[in-house]
Amino acid sequence: MSQPLPNQIQLRRDRPVCRRMLLLLFVLLAGFSLVTWRLAVVQIKESARLMELAARKYQRHIVLPAHRGAIKDLSGEYLAHDEDVRELYTDRTHLREVITVRHRLAAIRGVKAVDLRAELGDADTLAAYHEHLAKVLSGILPQTEEEIRSQLASDKPEIVLAKLVDVETAAQWSDLFKKQHVFGIYLRPTVARRFPAQDRLSLVLGDTDTSNKGRWGIEKLMDAKLTGVAGEQLIERDKSGHELPSYRSQVVEPQHGSDAHLTIDMQLQDNVEAICERAWKASKARRVVIVVTEPSTGTVLAMAARPHRDLSNPDVSTWTNHAIAEPYEPGSIFKVVTLAAGLDNKKITPGEKIDCGNRYYEDPVRKVKLSDDESLGMQTVKGVLVHSSNIGMYKISKRVGQDMMLDYATRFGFGAPTGIGLVGEKAGYLNTGKWSNTTYSRMPIGYEVSVTPLQMCMAYGAIANGGVLMKPRLIDRIVKPNGETEVMPPQPVWQVCSAKTAASLRDFLEGVVLEGTGKRAALPDVRIGGKTGTTRRYDPEKKRYIEGSYLTSFVGMAPIDNPKLVCLVMLDDPKAESSAMVRGGRVAAPIFAEVVQETLDHLAIRNERPVKVADKGGEP
Repeated sequence: MSQPLPNQIQLRRDRPVCRRMLLLLFVLLAGFSLVTWRLAVVQIKESARLMELAARKYQRHIVLPAHRGAIKDLSGEYLAHDEDVRELYTDRTHLREVITVRHRLAAIRGVKAVDLRAELGDADTLAAYHEHLAKVLSGILPQTEEEIRSQLASDKPEIVLAKLVDVETAAQWSDLFKKQHVFGIYLRPTVARRFPAQDRLSLVLGDTDTSNKGRWGIEKLMDAKLTGVAGEQLIERDKSGHELPSYRSQVVEPQHGSDAHLTIDMQLQDNVEAICERAWKASKARRVVIVVTEPSTGTVLAMAARPHRDLSNPDVSTWTNHAIAEPYEPGSIFKVVTLAAGLDNKKITPGEKIDCGNRYYEDPVRKVKLSDDESLGMQTVKGVLVHSSNIGMYKISKRVGQDMMLDYATRFGFGAPTGIGLVGEKAGYLNTGKWSNTTYSRMPIGYEVSVTPLQMCMAYGAIANGGVLMKPRLIDRIVKPNGETEVMPPQPVWQVCSAKTAASLRDFLEGVVLEGTGKRAALPDVRIGGKTGTTRRYDPEKKRYIEGSYLTSFVGMAPIDNPKLVCLVMLDDPKAESSAMVRGGRVAAPIFAEVVQETLDHLAIRNERPVKVADKGGEP
């Protein structure tokens, strides 16, 4: 039998139930719609971002370090190079991966992970594992267990625990980590700068900073050429810290930097360094500087100075390359500038006689006083230089005048950096303003002007080179990783004086060695030319010259008929039995002779042993 249709009373009674059912239906539909919308957003709109976050948790960007180019001497001896090393670092994600940490800790304790979970909570598990790591690492690192635990608990993504770990030690550590079930601590490749030269040529080579960028010397000068481009690779690890090879991305190989070959041959440099060291200790001078160049090309053959850079002090502000960074009053070696100006402009002639007087002279107009070490009387222009007459040189300078003196001083390269490019080079000092009476009398003889040893060496190089000033050349060639070679050519600056004037000056300088103040610079079977210089030492703090304290120097060239080298020796405040013994001809000239003999012998050997230069890549 069919049931009777509900009457109005029943319908009114069931209406609230129907409303509740409809409301529940709408709530369920809304909920399902919200879930569907959220799933769509996650799967379509945010899938890329979420996948990246998931990958980032276990993915690591591995930097493949590029080697900084080596610095080598002319013959290829390594002076600075990069060495493969490792650094030890923490991985915060893995150190806090509780499941994997629990399994590692269970293996360490020899129990099952399930049993360990029942015994220790998550926080205690991590703390116990970090305690184990601290004990293991404290045995190989200088930090205490407490310091290591603090680093392990850090919120930083990673902390470098050890740097510059050699490859052999890193291999031993890897074996130890496997045995001790170490997880979350890893070794990665990096490089370290090594200096086999140690303190040899240290002020020229310079140094690099913590990021292996040049900050001094050749390292700074050639930083763009020496610096390579690091490679990269992405790897992914599972929760246990094992790399997943199938997720390894393509490797971008590093591009190593180019090698820089210096013009300096360390065999000669070592000999010059030894001479410099002996001279420094024997004379008890504040500093000793020796510079040797090849005049025809401006090539720096050797550059030594004492005191050395303090290798234990990384503060670059304490480093001083004495050959380029400490100008001094040169004294009589500056007199060639006065003579070059006079000869070039026909203010004097080589055979002309100059009255050098009877040791003392006072200019009746300018009221300046000058003196010589001995009565010289009438001297030729050559004799004025040979006997280093201050009086005769002043009389020549009066004909030359201020403008011409400044012009020739500038031509010789004084008052401006040489362009060698090393950090800390000073320009020296030239008074380009209005001169006082003392400037007129003092500058022509090497006072009231300051120069660097390298500037003076290059200036005499111009005299040796037919009057052509060269830019100092310290880099011989750049060799790229593929073997392609770029040779750094000599760079002439300008014509300082005529070739005829330069020839006359060379003749004068030979006379200084044969007849004058530079006799101790002579060598058998080699024609030498050069000039002595002695100046009183000026104290900038007391603003006066110090009694009994001198700067002595000798600069010259050999052989004089076809100069192959120019050498300058400078000693700052050398000590002797008496102040009369502290003269450039007595103190600096013998050192010059020793350096010249070593250099000439070395050049003969070097010319018999040609330097090998790599062929350009890709050429037949």
